[in-house]
Amino acid sequence: MKRSRIALVIVVLVLLAGGWALYHGLSKPKAKPPSLGDPVTAVAVKLMDVPVYIDALGTVTPTRSVTVVSQVSGILASVEFKEGQRVSKGQVVARIDDRALKAQLAQAKGVLAHDQAVLVNAQRDLARFRQLIKVGSVSQQTLDTQAATVQEQLGTVAADDGAVQNLQVLVSYCTIASPVEGIVGLRLVDPGNFVAAGSTTGIAVITQMNPATVVFAVPEDDLGAIDQAMAKGPVDVLAYDRNKHNLLASGTLLALDNQVDTTTGTVRVKGQFNDAGNALFPNQFVNARLKADTLQQVAVVPTLAIQHGSKGDFVFVVQGSKASLRPIKSGPASGDLTAVLENGVKVGEQVITEGADKLDDGSPVKVVSQ
Repeated sequence: MKRSRIALVIVVLVLLAGGWALYHGLSKPKAKPPSLGDPVTAVAVKLMDVPVYIDALGTVTPTRSVTVVSQVSGILASVEFKEGQRVSKGQVVARIDDRALKAQLAQAKGVLAHDQAVLVNAQRDLARFRQLIKVGSVSQQTLDTQAATVQEQLGTVAADDGAVQNLQVLVSYCTIASPVEGIVGLRLVDPGNFVAAGSTTGIAVITQMNPATVVFAVPEDDLGAIDQAMAKGPVDVLAYDRNKHNLLASGTLLALDNQVDTTTGTVRVKGQFNDAGNALFPNQFVNARLKADTLQQVAVVPTLAIQHGSKGDFVFVVQGSKASLRPIKSGPASGDLTAVLENGVKVGEQVITEGADKLDDGSPVKVVSQ
């Protein structure tokens, strides 16, 4: 009995010792495996030609915008266009009631015919007097008076002819033709209304859409670059939408203004777009890009790889299994790539594009994709 109690005590002590060892074994922290580096994505540096653009907000301006006005006063008889219609140069767009003017023209022609007949009769009398004076049948005074009568009648006929021509012009003004090829705007006067000659309101506005032009302002500091570009040949100008996503039209630089705006320090520039079609609309705001230069075969990196710090821009370059911080001077961008100036990186080096926000100079990294 005494021995069984001793054996029981020994068993209990063994169980307690095992439990204590097990408890402390589970609670002891396990050793971490050595770090393999943060996973990152890297892209190789490459060479390419990078265009240098000057960006500015521009306004589409039509080549010509003409207000169609009547040159004679009268009732607007008809409007021969549809709003928004494309018309050609010389196409009839409106007519003024010309009946009164045609009546005046007929009267003027009658007066002209009468005075021409009087002139012919006076010229015949002058011819007879010149023959009669040779035989003494008429006096010199009579001959001179008849000669003056002929000259007077010549003046009357000339005045009559001028009146006829003037009325013919006025009658022609009753048929109003488009002075340009373009798009007709909304009708400003309805048929049946009286229109006055030279009215500033007009009947409609016709806008010449092709070629379209875009006017924008560039900083005066860019004038040197623009002059150098113009010296090499035509300068490309691109027109994008407000979001700078969609290219609307491609054109060329047409002209620079002749002075700097002292209040803004900018110079107005005009680009011409010959094949814009309906992509550019008058008074539309667009983002203009003027191609000032092209950097030949420069190192480029993804724009995502460029970090910005207090001391300037930098990238992380993969060197072995570590990230090396490399200061750079960023240049112009082309799509998703940015040029690196002054040899900040070398062709073929791997720059980190994803995962760089957690890195320091010398951090261990593991490239998971390229």
